[in-house]
Amino acid sequence: MPCHIAKSRGVSSRRRRHILRSAPLLPPLAVLDLEKPAEREAHDFLRRATSRRERLWRLLDIQRQGATLLCVVRWVRPGDAAKPFSLAEVSLAETAVCWRDYATADLARAEMEMLCAAPSRQDG
Repeated sequence: MPCHIAKSRGVSSRRRRHILRSAPLLPPLAVLDLEKPAEREAHDFLRRATSRRERLWRLLDIQRQGATLLCVVRWVRPGDAAKPFSLAEVSLAETAVCWRDYATADLARAEMEMLCAAPSRQDG
């Protein structure tokens, strides 16, 4: 009987390394100082909230504004099916998270852009 070897559909590791080396580096969306306990805690919280095992959210966008991370998220199990998106504010100064729910990701992003355009509360 003839043996047919199927052509691999995956990308070879050599090709993958070439792609990664040639890909342009994107600037970070938010930079944290993990030496600071509150910033490390916020980082750990976001990793847990978006991990496969304990996923609360799907992170769609993130920006830092002063001592706050603004995160546009989609809830995995929304409390209100009509508003499955939120703009979550994760504090980088204390253990605190708050959010506002939205019907679309675009509305949550618009709110985030408005907050980022406004002068920071720490500046004033």
